Amino acid sequence: MIPTSTSRMNAVIAIPSVCDFYFTPHRFSALGAQIVSKILNSLEIDNEILNFPLLVKSSQTIDLPKDIHYLKPYLFPNETGKTSYFTKYQRFGPDSLSCAKIIESKNPQVCFISCFAFSYAKEALDLANDIKRLNSAILVIMGGAGVSSYPHYFVENECVDFAIAGEAEISVPKFMHALKNNGPFDGIPGVFYKELYQNQLITKSNRTKSNAIIPVFSKVLETNKTTIISVSLSRGCNKNCLFCSNSLTHGKGLRLSDINHVSELVETISIDQNKRIFINFEDDNLLFDTDYFLKVIHIFKNKLPGISFLAENGLDYLMLSQSLADILIELGFKSFNFTVGSIDESVLEKQNRKGHLAHYESLVKHIASKHIPVLSYFICGLNGDTKETIINVLAYLFKLPTQIGISMFYAIPGMADFQNYNFFTGRHSCVSNGSSAYPWYNSLSTQELITAFRLSRLANLMKQSKKSDLELQLIEKIKKDKKLYSFFKNKNKVEIEVVPNVNNEMVEMFLVSIQVV
Repeated sequence: MIPTSTSRMNAVIAIPSVCDFYFTPHRFSALGAQIVSKILNSLEIDNEILNFPLLVKSSQTIDLPKDIHYLKPYLFPNETGKTSYFTKYQRFGPDSLSCAKIIESKNPQVCFISCFAFSYAKEALDLANDIKRLNSAILVIMGGAGVSSYPHYFVENECVDFAIAGEAEISVPKFMHALKNNGPFDGIPGVFYKELYQNQLITKSNRTKSNAIIPVFSKVLETNKTTIISVSLSRGCNKNCLFCSNSLTHGKGLRLSDINHVSELVETISIDQNKRIFINFEDDNLLFDTDYFLKVIHIFKNKLPGISFLAENGLDYLMLSQSLADILIELGFKSFNFTVGSIDESVLEKQNRKGHLAHYESLVKHIASKHIPVLSYFICGLNGDTKETIINVLAYLFKLPTQIGISMFYAIPGMADFQNYNFFTGRHSCVSNGSSAYPWYNSLSTQELITAFRLSRLANLMKQSKKSDLELQLIEKIKKDKKLYSFFKNKNKVEIEVVPNVNNEMVEMFLVSIQVV
C-alpha cells in the first residue's frame, strides 16, 4: 500500500504497446487515459500519460502467437497491394521491458495500465509483470474496457494489485481516497483486488450521470498541413445490439456530457488554424440527440471557423435523414461512415439489430451525389451468417456508391453469447482480435472469413475510378480464370499469382453476383 504522506503522490498512466497485424495511429486516441489524468489532476496527484504505441514510428515483426497458428496457411509475407490479406504479426511500440524501464524512470508510486480492448490483455499483463520485476513497490492498477469485460482475468495475475472495471469517474476518486488512507477498498464500485475478488461476481458498476461525464479530446495526428483531434462526449447507448460490447464498460442508456462542460473543453484547444483541422467524434450514438449534436458542432465552429468533421467510429444511418445529412455537410462533415451490419433480416434479428435498406440506399446515393465519400461496414461471421449472406452483402454494397468495409466479428468475455469466462481464460487474448479471423459462431470457417475479407478488398479495387495497368491486369485475370489472384513481390519484381487456400466457391459466387460471369 501507499503510506499516508503529506507529499504529493506521483502516478503514471501507461498505454501498453500493441501486438497485432495492423495499427491505425490516428484512431488510437487513448481518451480513457485522458479521463484518468483529469481525475488525478483534480485530486492534486502528479501524473503523466505514456502512450507507448505512439512512441516509435516503426513496427517490429514478432512471432505469431501459438493460439492463432491456424492463420499460418493464409499469411504470405511477400504479398502486397490493395487485394492482400495481412502479411505479418507486429508490435507497435517498444517491447514491454523497455516500456517498464521508462515507467520506472519516472519514479511513480502508482502505475495505471490502460487496457482499452480485451484482445490486448496479454500486452497489458506483460507490462505489469516487467514493472514488478524492476520495482515491486510500484502499485499496478489495471483499467479500461478490456478490464471491464473480465476483471478477474487481470486481478488474479500476481503482478496486478487492483483492477478497476467500469467508468473512471465513478471509481477512481473513491479509490484514490482509499489508497491515500490505506483502505478500505471494499464497497468501491468496480474495484477488484485479491483479498476480495474471489467472492465477487462480475456485476455492473454504478454509471455516470450526464453532469459527471468528463468530455475529453486528444490530438491524434499532427503534420505540417493537417491536425486531427479525437473527441468523446458520451457514454452508453440506447440500443442493445448483441455484437457490441459498449455496455460492458459504459452500461445501457445514452448519457451526454453537459453542454457547458463541452464549451469549456473546446476553449482549452490550442491549435494552428492555418492547418486543415478535423474533429473526429469517437461517439457513435450522438444522433440519438440531434439538437445536442448540432449544438456541439456549432461550439467547435465558433472556436475554429474553418474546422471539418469526421465520425470514423460510424453514425447510425437509421437516425440520419437526407435533410440532416445536408446540414452536417454544410457544417463541415467531409465523409460518412455507416455500419450496415448485415442485409439479411434473420442475421440482424439474432443480433437484436434492425435495418432499413431502402432508407440506407437512398441516403448513400444522396450523400454521394454531393461528392462526399461514404464508407459502409458490414460484419462477417455473425450468428446465422453463411457464404450466401456474405456474398449477398458484398454484391449489394458493390453496386452502391460506397466504399466497403469489412469487420470480422470477434467476441470478448461478458458479451451476451459469450458469458462462459472459462473459454477465454485458457487462450491468448489476441484470439479476440477481429484480425484473428476466429470462427466464434462456427457460422463461417476461418478460410471463409478470410476469403470474404479478400473479396471486400477486391470489390473496392474494382470500384476504384483510377487503376494502374497492373491492377487492371489483375482484375481481368480474376474475371477470366474465376480465381482469386493477388500481387506478390518476387525479388525486385511484383507479379500476379493465384492466392492459395481461399474458398473458390465464394469467389465464383461473388463474380456471378456482380454479373461478371
